Amino acid sequence: MKTRTVRYAAAVALGSLLGGVALGQEPGAGPTETQPAAPPAHNNVRKAIRWKQFDYTCEGGAKLTVYLGEQLAKIRFGNNAYLMKQTVSADGNRYSDGKMLWWGRGNGGFLQEDTPDGNGKMIVRDCKLDMPLNEGTVSGTVSYLQRVALPPNAVIQVQLRDVSLADAPAKVIAEETINLGQRQVPVPFELNFDTAKIDPKHSYSLSAKVTVDGELRFINGQSYPVLTRGNPSRVDMILKQVGAAGVK
Repeated sequence: MKTRTVRYAAAVALGSLLGGVALGQEPGAGPTETQPAAPPAHNNVRKAIRWKQFDYTCEGGAKLTVYLGEQLAKIRFGNNAYLMKQTVSADGNRYSDGKMLWWGRGNGGFLQEDTPDGNGKMIVRDCKLDMPLNEGTVSGTVSYLQRVALPPNAVIQVQLRDVSLADAPAKVIAEETINLGQRQVPVPFELNFDTAKIDPKHSYSLSAKVTVDGELRFINGQSYPVLTRGNPSRVDMILKQVGAAGVK
């Protein structure tokens, strides 16, 4: 009887051991299983903004520095720094963060509180560039009449061209590329150019186009003369839609 009990206990122990081995070898749980590779990381690093630095001396000898890049401005005055976005203005470069504004005009500018009535407290005025620019400016807006919205990835390109020679390609004097983002038309633009490249005897005009993923959507259907021969330095450009209902 004792021998039978020992044999039965040994059989139970062996069965339990074998059962444990079976459980430990379920499919997909072995140490040699190949794990799926992790998905490649996406490179979402934004392209660095190229800032241009402009140093000013303002009233009372106060120093102010402006950094401009891609419709943005960083203003440093005293112990304060402001990051502003470009806004619509009749002339010059107007930037605001909703509380403060910087308005650059030619070789000068001023820093002021931004209020709805435009009469905010003047922070500093009579700012003059330490190194005056030999630059001219043409500005305006780009728009179209069709009631269609452009996607955020739309790109507007505006060019200032010398169109004096009818039998030769127009020469590009200056250009600006604007990424539309969340804006819609009319979109303001401003082109700075070297005044040494402008000949009073020549003719100049502005051209503009709108592309989406490289596909042309809108283009100017008429000439917009500027600068010489009594023409203005600011124009509001109305583009024509490309396609069956527009420019072909």
